[in-house]
Amino acid sequence: MTAPTRDRLLDAAREVVAEDGLEGLTLRAIARRADVSHGAPLRHFPGLASLLAAVAAAGFGRLVATIDTALSALPAGAGPSTRLAASGRAYVAFARAEPGVFSVMFRPEMIDLDDRAYQDEAARSFTQLVDLVTAAQAAGWHPDEDAGDLAIVLWSHVHGLATLAVHGALAAPTDTVTVDRLSALSSALVFGPPEPGR
Repeated sequence: MTAPTRDRLLDAAREVVAEDGLEGLTLRAIARRADVSHGAPLRHFPGLASLLAAVAAAGFGRLVATIDTALSALPAGAGPSTRLAASGRAYVAFARAEPGVFSVMFRPEMIDLDDRAYQDEAARSFTQLVDLVTAAQAAGWHPDEDAGDLAIVLWSHVHGLATLAVHGALAAPTDTVTVDRLSALSSALVFGPPEPGR
């Protein structure tokens, strides 16, 4: 059974950005990849910015799910700093697995920022991080700081590593071992030595 045209367009947009980068993201290229008429995207989205907002919203949804999966794989009783560190590693892993979508998610000039689904999914992603930070604060990690401010600092830290990894800007070879080592070092610098037994 053929997928609905809207879903085909979203899939096509992900494929185009994965293969051709942000420069290749045009409605014509997306329509061609989806094997629909050039006018078909405008029957489902007001414009390219709206279509990309939908791509970004779905990306945030998958990012939240990726982090949830990583957290559920931790040993029972994993402490809050262990959970925060695991969420950071999952964030980098998501960026490396979906570099095109990851790039779209953080390019506000390219997307419709008023799109409700985009706003909701982006907020859900940030709330996920704030909740993890709040749990760490309850255990004594920077309890007097604003949770939102701490979340932004941690996000900036991990997002920088993810962006460098995606763009191949880390010391060669940029392989899994290298990125994992840098992620572990990042966690140690932020949280100190791993919690006992973790």
